[in-house]
Amino acid sequence: MARRRQRRKAPPLNAIFAADTQVFRFYPDGTVLDVLVRPAPQPSSAETLAGWLRRDNVIPGVHVARYVLEGEQVTFTTRGRYRDEEITVRGTWVRGVLTLGQVGRGWEIPPRRFQRFDQRLGRVCDQ
Repeated sequence: MARRRQRRKAPPLNAIFAADTQVFRFYPDGTVLDVLVRPAPQPSSAETLAGWLRRDNVIPGVHVARYVLEGEQVTFTTRGRYRDEEITVRGTWVRGVLTLGQVGRGWEIPPRRFQRFDQRLGRVCDQ
């Protein structure tokens, strides 16, 4: 009797991720906070980022959006920093690795891997 391989459902996104100066904080309910941080943050700044990026107290410069996670595909739309334009963010969430690309009016940032910053913070990510 052949066994069917069951496809595992991707765990919910509930973490802080960064690639260079781009930082996203995802919540399992579909909320994502989006901000640029200069200089580019390091993993050691995870606790500081968690304090700044809170959906119950959104500070100026942080954009709030809603993401959709269908299988391994992640998509959402946010606002631009330098021009008031819509930016589409698309990528994958596969085995704990987040890869996202961005598309605006006339420009594109190819998909890149985002580093998880909050692995040692525990429950602070739920706030």
